[in-house]
Amino acid sequence: MAVALTPTAAQTILPAASACSQEEVTATAAQVGAARKALLGLPVGDFQTDVSLAARHTIQSMQSAIGKFVGAYMACVAAQPDPARIQKELSDQSHALRLPAGNMSNDQIPPDLGKYGFELWFDVKSTPEQRLIAVKAGFDIACGSDTMLTVFAPEGDSWKEVLRWQSQPYKTVAGAFEAFDYGISPPDESGNWYAVAHSIMPWCSSTWSSIRYAVLRSSADPLKPKVLMSRSDSMWWGSEDFGKLVVSRDSFDLRFHSNSIDGGVHNRVWIRHYAVHGDAVRRAQPVAVSPRDFVDEWIVSPWRDASAWSSRQSPEQLSQMHATLHKLNHHFGFDFKSAQKCSGTPPTVQVEITQIKDRGEDGDTFYFKVVGNGTFQMKSVSTSPDSKCGGADILDTMATQ
Repeated sequence: MAVALTPTAAQTILPAASACSQEEVTATAAQVGAARKALLGLPVGDFQTDVSLAARHTIQSMQSAIGKFVGAYMACVAAQPDPARIQKELSDQSHALRLPAGNMSNDQIPPDLGKYGFELWFDVKSTPEQRLIAVKAGFDIACGSDTMLTVFAPEGDSWKEVLRWQSQPYKTVAGAFEAFDYGISPPDESGNWYAVAHSIMPWCSSTWSSIRYAVLRSSADPLKPKVLMSRSDSMWWGSEDFGKLVVSRDSFDLRFHSNSIDGGVHNRVWIRHYAVHGDAVRRAQPVAVSPRDFVDEWIVSPWRDASAWSSRQSPEQLSQMHATLHKLNHHFGFDFKSAQKCSGTPPTVQVEITQIKDRGEDGDTFYFKVVGNGTFQMKSVSTSPDSKCGGADILDTMATQ
């Protein structure tokens, strides 16, 4: 169906420009509608996580149609854009639909709810420092949603796509970009910027999932951005916390909830803080919110990371202890027993953990001396407590941090 431009659209879209074609905007909007209709026609089974070959092709057609539509529209946007107006016009012209949050009664539930392509939405933001426009577009799939990001930079009196990030063809719904979010850095001295994108793997039956995050720079081909880093971790989103991201000029900080080495600790805050210098991305402090969580993170992290958070006074001993504990954690885990402040300066806390053996029996006990507050360092690991570390057990005060 052809989509007529609204009076509001006429205020945003320029008179005919070299790259601007209102006919192309209308035609590509219709392509989005056709691709969405094809998505709605896909069969959806109960808790069906597999994505058929036909569904994969249809999802790719939808991504392509959205990309063409947004590109054609942005080619006609004035040099001083209004993100809210762009979002409304993209939504109106593509007949986008987003249900309001909250529970619905049975007679309010639309018949196509839960089908591929039922919901379609756009989210548009500008970044004044870089003069960029970022368009996030999402649509329903079985058991979740998929989202794509397109970023535009000014070119003459129009806008040119400089970066696109979207899911690759997936055989199960876990390959989609659900709960997608992003951040764009302020420009560096050379005017260069980077983007951080993160999403979770949708599934039909669990709030335990994986969070994926990538650091991107634009390239000559917007469909093939330069990926500086791409990683994933397990996560728990049962609290509806899909991750909190803060991006600065030379670092970014992503925080989410995931598991602990202690089975009695349902989840803890995981911090993924990275420094970005040029195209180099490396892990940096902070890495934990408390001494308890720092011990946890120190054990589960590879030594290439943990070594940077360890005292230089006894690197070989700490390396050996880390290797032992890292290996033990792959079996039955540990149990946090206590945390006590140590006398003297700098501020130091001794954290006690016990290895869990087969059949739930206690194994060896280890004592970690953690220095710092916010930024932590592993001073020592021993099988014996330090007499300078005593007093009240403060472990419970760390559990809610």
